[in-house]
This record gives sequence, structure tokens and C-alpha cells, in this order.
Amino acid sequence: FIVGYYGLPFVMSLYLQQMRGLSALGAGAAFLPMMLIGAALTPFSARLAEKLGARLLIIAGLVLMTAGLVAIATVAPAAPVWGLALLMTLTGLGGPLVMPPMTAVLLNSVPGHCAGTASGIFNTSRQAGGALAVAVFGALLASRAGFLTGLRVSLLIAAGIALAAATVSTRLTPPLDPEKEVTR
Repeated sequence: FIVGYYGLPFVMSLYLQQMRGLSALGAGAAFLPMMLIGAALTPFSARLAEKLGARLLIIAGLVLMTAGLVAIATVAPAAPVWGLALLMTLTGLGGPLVMPPMTAVLLNSVPGHCAGTASGIFNTSRQAGGALAVAVFGALLASRAGFLTGLRVSLLIAAGIALAAATVSTRLTPPLDPEKEVTR
């Protein structure tokens, strides 16, 4: 998830500024719909997870993210910036649909005395995934194949990882009932 969620802003901000000639402010404005949809939906993600189940929400978020990343990777280079901004909202939807339920699944799956360790490992892996995405995608953007090829390959890699995560997420099971849980 994080590969796409951190990778998309990295490659698209460079694309919008270097290839499309937008200012930093203009590139930031293109991300506004993506960020606003995430900010608007995040407060409701816990309720949605209660109604629909965390697994369904996580899978839906990852599938939406995959669709958005593939769409952006395959869109024509001259597509209007507003169209790119709308496509990026699919990735923006992934954040609130994936991260809060995934965090809850993780923390509800470990004994209380391990919650701090689990949270620390989770956040470390999140940061490592983001750093790895930026490093790999940066190398792809600077490769001999050219910026646009590197951009497309980066987004398709992120889409492949998001799709793989969605597939693995189908195996998520509800946490054990704490009253029936045996000591681990």
C-alpha cells in the first residue's frame, strides 16, 4: 500500500513540474482532490469497517488504488492536469480505506502487552516501504529509458504491489475474541 501511496506523489510531483511545466504550487493543487477525499473519508473509516468488515474495506481500497495507478500509468502524456487529479483520487481513497482498518487488524491480532512492539514494527515497515519506493522510482525516472518510461514503470510496479496486497488481504481473518483467547 505504502509503495503506491508514497510513490505516486513522488513521481507525479516531478512529472507535473518537470514535464508539464507546473509550478510547485500548481503541482500541489493537482494533489488537492486526492488529499481532500482522503481527509473527508478518514473520520468514517472506523464506522465503515464495523459495517462492512475490515477485510472488505482493505481489499476495496487496494483495488481502487491499483485501478488509479494503472489508469495514470496508461493515460496519454498530454492528458489534462484536472483529469490526472481526478485519477489520483482513486489512490487518495485507498488511504482511509486501507490504513485505519489495517492498523486495527494488526493491533487487535496481538496480545495487549505486544501492541507497542507491533505498532513500532508496523510503522517502521511503513517508512521502509515508502523510502524503498522513492529510491527505486527515482532510479527508474533517471534511467536511460527516459522519464516517461520510468514514470509508467514506477506506477505499474506500485499497482502490481497493491494488487498483490489486495490478493493477500483476502486471507485476513477477524481477530480472536479476547475473552476466548488463550495465552500466547
